[in-house]
Amino acid sequence: MVELYIVRHGETDTNYTGKINGSATDLNLNETGKKQVKYLKEHLNIDDYDEVYASPLKRAQETADILNEGKHEIKTDSRLREINYGAWDGLLADDVQAKYPQCFDENNYLSANYSDFSEGAETYKSVLERLQSFIDDMSKKGDEKILVVCHGFVTRSFVQLVTEAPNIEDILEPINAGVTKIKISNSGRTYLGYYNRLENL
Repeated sequence: MVELYIVRHGETDTNYTGKINGSATDLNLNETGKKQVKYLKEHLNIDDYDEVYASPLKRAQETADILNEGKHEIKTDSRLREINYGAWDGLLADDVQAKYPQCFDENNYLSANYSDFSEGAETYKSVLERLQSFIDDMSKKGDEKILVVCHGFVTRSFVQLVTEAPNIEDILEPINAGVTKIKISNSGRTYLGYYNRLENL
């Protein structure tokens, strides 16, 4: 059975200031983000893992570097990149919500219809398709523990795929440096082990 330990990157300045933080916003971790990841590292033994995969974005790469401690090759996979919010990427979420309230749910997350309004935006369906491709590839690994460093919306999308939740709005965003565990059986069936932990991994 394959075990995926999916880590959301540490905090960036766009997280802190409440900006829409997609793949077109490519920042390093801020000091808080570095501290969050270092705290996680205290509860994670990198020697327990067979492989490390990461999104190509700077915040995920830096998170992976801190956790990996130079032990494994970090394999960059573009399927793990954050959703591209198009023209809204990098804008203050409050400003966008004031203009397009119909594109936000009651938790102030963007709804799937947002891509009808933001030019150049990636659809939620597109994210699910590339992540399913990633899961399919990981299912062929045999008995491995794999660390996967990515993003908030991507983590929610992984959980939606595994649980078959009809609406991603039912899944709250994980905290920065939170870990989600997914198991893939030899038959290819997926299971959610836990969601959004910092300890007891």
